[in-house]
Amino acid sequence: MAGETAANDNFIVHSFGIQIDGVLLEQLKSVSGIGMQQDVITSQHVTDKGIPYTRKQPGAKTTSSITLTRGMDKSKALTDWIKETYDNGDLSKARKGVTIEMKDNKGATVRRITLVNAWVSAWQSGDLIAGQSNAVDETVTIECEDLKVEHS
Repeated sequence: MAGETAANDNFIVHSFGIQIDGVLLEQLKSVSGIGMQQDVITSQHVTDKGIPYTRKQPGAKTTSSITLTRGMDKSKALTDWIKETYDNGDLSKARKGVTIEMKDNKGATVRRITLVNAWVSAWQSGDLIAGQSNAVDETVTIECEDLKVEHS
C-alpha cells in the first residue's frame, strides 16, 4: 500500500534520543561513530593429505569512540558525568549505561543501541565569537566496553 514502509526498506531516522542511566539528554544535534568490530584470527593449517588451508575465527571485540554534539544548556547531567572521570578520577562512578534510540517519523523506536560501562574521554566547547549571538555547542567523546544493538 502507498505510504507504508516495507520490512526491507531502509530506516529513515527522523529523531533520536539519548539517556544516561535513565536521564534524558536534551538539545541533541548529532551522534556519530557508533560502531563495533571484531578482530579476525587467521591460522594456517595443513590437511592430513598435505593440502594447506587458512582458517579464520573471531577474536577480541572492540567498540568505536562515539561523538555526541549538542547545544550547550544549563543541564548538569552531562557536566556531572564528565567530572566523575576528569576531575575526580572515579571511573567506578563514571561508568554508566547509555541508551541511544533511533525513532521513525511516527516517534516509534526502530533501533536501540546500548553502550555498556560508558564514560566520557573528551569534551570540547564550540567556538565563542565576540559580537555574535550564536548558540554554543559542546562535543563529547564517549568510550564504552560493549555495544549492543536491538531491533524494535
